Amino acid sequence: MCHEYFSDDLLFIVYNGKYMKVFFTASQRGKEEFEKYYKQIISIIKEKGYRLLDDDLMSVKTKDFYKNFKEGGREASVEFYNQEIDRMQEADVNVFEVSKHSLSIGFVIKKSLEMNKPTILLYFENSAPLFLSGSDEEKLLLVSYTDTNLKEVLEEALEQASEKRDKRFNFFISDKLLEYLEETSKQLGVTKSKFIRNLIIEHKQKANKVS
Repeated sequence: MCHEYFSDDLLFIVYNGKYMKVFFTASQRGKEEFEKYYKQIISIIKEKGYRLLDDDLMSVKTKDFYKNFKEGGREASVEFYNQEIDRMQEADVNVFEVSKHSLSIGFVIKKSLEMNKPTILLYFENSAPLFLSGSDEEKLLLVSYTDTNLKEVLEEALEQASEKRDKRFNFFISDKLLEYLEETSKQLGVTKSKFIRNLIIEHKQKANKVS
């Protein structure tokens, strides 16, 4: 359910009682070709009333970005990694501009999908990421845009992504089942929720093959 609220002349989009939080990032090296689109994406997200969790992409110059890692070493890399992962986890929707191919961006896209987050990949015209184009991930939205339709395309993608967000579902289990769930999820290195989701997805895939 979506509601609109006005406060101090700002419009906030609220889903299920909370502000829609959006994480956005892209390749720093891509600024040379696609910086104006990065800026437009950030502006559109803010204008629509979504809470943007990170604007470091544009607030930090590319040379300073890489200088920080060079001077800070592993400590700087760990801090940046944890910061990005935390923001992606907090977000309701994760958005990536992928026109400039990047291993780092590919990695965080993978993490976003592992978190079961609605994940929007935007690319300019014929710059589609070939590998991800073959993905059938349920939460993945791969969207092309041009000089003239970025606003329309992104707004529609955000609406679609909001519908793909996880729905809360509570249920009761015995102490023994809970103990098994906790031990098994810990061994697999996943959350209890993700373990249960994976079981449901696996069962659904098997059922589809049978039918």
